[in-house]
Amino acid sequence: MSTSFTIWHYLDFILISAILTLAIIYTLKQKDISQKGSFIATYSVIALLLLIFTIIGINGYTKQVLLVNVKNHRFLSTESIIYTGTVRNAGNYDVGQVEIEIEIFDKGLKKQGRASYESTAFNDFYNDADIRKLFGYKNSEIKPTSYTIRKTVAKELKAREGKQFAVSINYPPFFQGYTSKERIIVH
Repeated sequence: MSTSFTIWHYLDFILISAILTLAIIYTLKQKDISQKGSFIATYSVIALLLLIFTIIGINGYTKQVLLVNVKNHRFLSTESIIYTGTVRNAGNYDVGQVEIEIEIFDKGLKKQGRASYESTAFNDFYNDADIRKLFGYKNSEIKPTSYTIRKTVAKELKAREGKQFAVSINYPPFFQGYTSKERIIVH
């Protein structure tokens, strides 16, 4: 399996390592600094944080994957929802792995002019299974209002390449209809 790092990731690592090395050497050569270890530890933490933030920034520009033509169909015979579509690498660099995260929500009934799947702080707190147990609900009475699944849909996706996918989700029998949102996670 190829790495998902690009030349920019390696250059970033080399540059930050070189700066850290120079800072450590300069600190060790100073005779009037009594606690050199604390300076070196501080430089190392700053370099690590800088490396993390720059890798996140580089990933934002090099890993550009789009979700195209996503459709879902509910099959009553198997009580499942099938999502189909295409993931397309719009960037100029290869991508190691692409996952899709699909979250389905119970439409339920409209409550006070708002659909029940629209989140509010109280609903998020009250619909948590552990909190509902504290209020005296039994496990059989607790039914989740959303369901999330994450599946790998592409590995080693080349630059400017697309790949079709199909993902199946079991439809919860207590849902009164559903709506969904999809997002992709790129590694």
